[in-house]
Amino acid sequence: MIGLLRLMKPMGLIGLIGPIGLIGLIGLMGCSEELEGSEEQVGDKARVTMEVVPCATMFTEEQEPEVTRAWIPPSPYVTYDNINSQFAQQEDLINKSINVFFTQDGQTPMEGTFFYRNTDRTWNLNAELENKTYYLYGYIPKEDATGFSIVSYDGSNPAGNDNAKYSEGAKLTINGLNTITPSDVCVIIGAKNGATDYKENTDFSVTGLQPGKFDVAAKATNSSGATGNYIFLLFDHLYSALRFGFKVHEDYAALRTIKLRKLELTNYGDEYDAPVRAKYNATITLRKNDTGTSPIVGSVVFTPDETSAFVSQVPIFDGEVELSTSNPVNFMGCFVPSGNTYFKLRSTYDVYDKQGNLIREGCQAENTIDLSEWFSPIRETERGHSYSLTIMVQPTYLYVMSDPDLLDELMVKIVN
Repeated sequence: MIGLLRLMKPMGLIGLIGPIGLIGLIGLMGCSEELEGSEEQVGDKARVTMEVVPCATMFTEEQEPEVTRAWIPPSPYVTYDNINSQFAQQEDLINKSINVFFTQDGQTPMEGTFFYRNTDRTWNLNAELENKTYYLYGYIPKEDATGFSIVSYDGSNPAGNDNAKYSEGAKLTINGLNTITPSDVCVIIGAKNGATDYKENTDFSVTGLQPGKFDVAAKATNSSGATGNYIFLLFDHLYSALRFGFKVHEDYAALRTIKLRKLELTNYGDEYDAPVRAKYNATITLRKNDTGTSPIVGSVVFTPDETSAFVSQVPIFDGEVELSTSNPVNFMGCFVPSGNTYFKLRSTYDVYDKQGNLIREGCQAENTIDLSEWFSPIRETERGHSYSLTIMVQPTYLYVMSDPDLLDELMVKIVN
């Protein structure tokens, strides 16, 4: 079977996502079962375990699903699970670890990672911290980069410079970021301690949670076993996103069942498939403020890593999902914002008859997308913008064979 792809008029730009997401709820407690309910402390330092329950803003202007939650994030923030629920088919490919630096003025920053635990869907960190205030900076996901460094806002050497003022902000460098990824690459733009009387089934809001503030207090578990505090994190998108909604045409669905197995996305520099580097470095400057506005100073600077290979087809979905005629199955591919507006989407699918027999396996269709054409007048993609396309699978012709099977040539087209 030959997969044909034809571009039609797109849906249009979904607009600026806005200040972003991830709000983390962090509980500090004993670091092991043996020590639970007691403090393990040497001087001012204590071993603590932090648990994170994150949130993020929606990429599209859809009504937020009703969920039971124990705290009410400020608008426009929603639970992180609501974001992932839009792209549930990609969950196994979406990276989730949060890489952070705990900083203090005049001190060498301490790096740590909040690792996601699938068993109970929580983020956890073991670290030895002082019972003091830290300024927390970082990004998600750790897996999509090869390195991370930090200096204070004034550019002071973080190792041994007593004048380094992390309380005023920081300059982050994230190296080796993947050019194409199914993950939503974000940077922390705010942090705050939350309520100490947190209860799982009781709603509450967090006063003063806003972009531009990064100070949090780390407290060890006390002798009664109560947690010391909760910390909320706000994140902002660093990448742009392509959103694909796959459907199958009604006439074709009456004869065939389509199961999508794989989606791969790649980026090009021009219409002649000029190669793009597979890795980029990003530099983000953050400055503290008390106004609730974004702390990002100027533009996020992306620089291609000239030592990296050229980007190839990157899997953004690998599994199996049956397409329907009404409810589109949604997928997201995130990418470094730039003037590289040419993309190719490769779809792999299986075709079944209505008796459940597999009649075509591993069929492929490839679509070339020029965002500068379909979302005119843009010439460069921007971070925090999502570009949404609905993709319809339908036949170009059908004819009956003696077996009596229907051979079909498919067209995957982008529609309104």
